[in-house]
Parts: sequence; C-alpha cells; structure tokens
Amino acid sequence: MRKPRTNEFITTPRPSPDGKRSQPVSVLLLAENHGYRMKSYGPISLVVVEGKTLIEHQIEAISSTFLDFEIIICSGFETSKIYNFIKKKFGRSVTVRIVENQIYFHSNCCESIRLCMNNAMTDNLIICGGGVLLTPQYLKSIDLKKPSMLYQDPQPNSEFDVGVIENGGKLENLSLAINDKCWTELTYLTGYNLIQSFYNLISNPEYKNKFLFEAINGWSNRKQISTTLNEHTPIAKINNIKTLRRINEE
Repeated sequence: MRKPRTNEFITTPRPSPDGKRSQPVSVLLLAENHGYRMKSYGPISLVVVEGKTLIEHQIEAISSTFLDFEIIICSGFETSKIYNFIKKKFGRSVTVRIVENQIYFHSNCCESIRLCMNNAMTDNLIICGGGVLLTPQYLKSIDLKKPSMLYQDPQPNSEFDVGVIENGGKLENLSLAINDKCWTELTYLTGYNLIQSFYNLISNPEYKNKFLFEAINGWSNRKQISTTLNEHTPIAKINNIKTLRRINEE
C-alpha cells in the first residue's frame, strides 16, 4: 500500500533560472509492448523517430521541462534491450527506473500503472502512453496544481482513438465513440488521497486486463479531473509502421 510522502520542511517551489518547472514529478511511461505489427522493430521505446529513439525524445522533453523529476518506464517486451540502451546512453545523468511487467502479454496497462505507482516517489504523477512523442511545449501546458487530462483536436492519420466527454471543464467519461476531442493518453494526478484512490481501483484483480480508459471510467473520482485542450503543435503517437514512416518523412 502506498504511503504519503512527507517532508520535514514545506516550502513553495522556486522558479528555475533556466525556465524549468521545479515542482517534483514522477513520469510513468507505459512501454510494455511493441507497435502494431512492429515486433521486428523491437520495443516501442527503441523505435527510431527522426534519427533518435523514441525514449530519447521522451527523456529529452522531460529533462528540458522539469528540474526535479524521475522517470519510471514499465517494460515487458524485450526489457533487457531497453535497460541496456538507457544504461549506455544516459548512465546516471537522469533518474530512470525500469520496472518489468512480466505478464504483459496476459495483462494490460492497468497492471503496468500499478507497478509504476509502487515505485513512484512523489505524489505528482504524469501517466503517459509509451508511444507518445512528447515535446517540451506539450509538457509545459500541464497545470501542476490540479489533476488534469490533455486532449487535442482530431488530426489526419492520428492514432489517438479515445475521445473525451467533458462537463464544465471536468471529465465526464472517455469513449471510443467520440472523435472530436482526442485524448492524448496523458493524465496528471496530484495529491496523496486522489492517487491512493486510483491505486486502490487498479489494484483490484478485475482491472488487471483492462485499458486505462476503462479504469478511469470506473473510477468514482474521475470528475475531479480537469480537461485541458492542447493548443500548441499537435503531438503524435507511434503505434504502427504507417505512422512511423509518415513522421520520419515529414
């Protein structure tokens, strides 16, 4: 069971001189699978996008946005390749932990989130799909003072297939039938009680094989989540060969 994080002193985070956000955050990347019909390309984290692996893009975006952060990657498919790459490429320059969902083939992302949350050391959690091509501008649009969910307008050939139903700026539901507000697979949770509530939900064995959007729809506290439109450059999700080739050719 998760325990509250406590500090001996409570202070207001000071702005970073280089513009980075100083509030501590834990970024949970769900990268347990390979892309659709992309098994020969290896783990989704190691797919090469515009000359760099996807995980390099993600780590660089996170590092340029936050001053105090940890990255927790949940892997499953070919975990050792991800571990060896990160160890060689980044060493100790960034705080990255890899947790392995050994039953990823027989479970789903709720189990991966549970494993990540067991390793998170802050109560500010950014939960993000492992195939999302993060950008600093996108991450800076998150309001760290309140739990939120980011969505964007529909894009041509987009791989984001879950829509947001909102009510007065708060989340009502997520739905596969909605395509005018595309959830970008990023959810921000803050505060021990809210996080513990969500952790308790996904720890229920019946959620082991469920998708994240299904868990959120079954969560009684989902209406505390604010919805935020991504008004900057739309982000992409690498999930198949077609999308990968399109982005690399742009």
